[in-house]
Amino acid sequence: MTEKRPRLVHPERAPSGDCELPHEGLDVYRVLDEAYKTVVAWQGVSWSRGTTGDQLKRALSGALLRYTEGYYAEGGNKAALWRSSRASCGEAAAAIRLLALDRVVSGSEAMAVRGLLARVSAIGVCFG
Repeated sequence: MTEKRPRLVHPERAPSGDCELPHEGLDVYRVLDEAYKTVVAWQGVSWSRGTTGDQLKRALSGALLRYTEGYYAEGGNKAALWRSSRASCGEAAAAIRLLALDRVVSGSEAMAVRGLLARVSAIGVCFG
């Protein structure tokens, strides 16, 4: 029985740089990476411990790290890690919604990142 690996991006969109690892070329990884980089650049968000910003940052970093760990995992652990990553995407989307409702970030900024997280969730086959 052969395990399915998530689809790689096209070669022209493959990662560049000194350290190219297989997971860095995956669509899901790239979308989560883009979401994380966008969110941490937001001005006005408190990243202090116990804040919604802190929760958001931890949810997104957890999603990215668990997805990557799942890529290299074996057996049932792979699916468990990917499900956990998807759950963290939902948590991050809810935190972003709260920041938008509190007017800490604009609705358009929130929708852009929530759209990325929805895209990750839509790639359900990648989560086992």
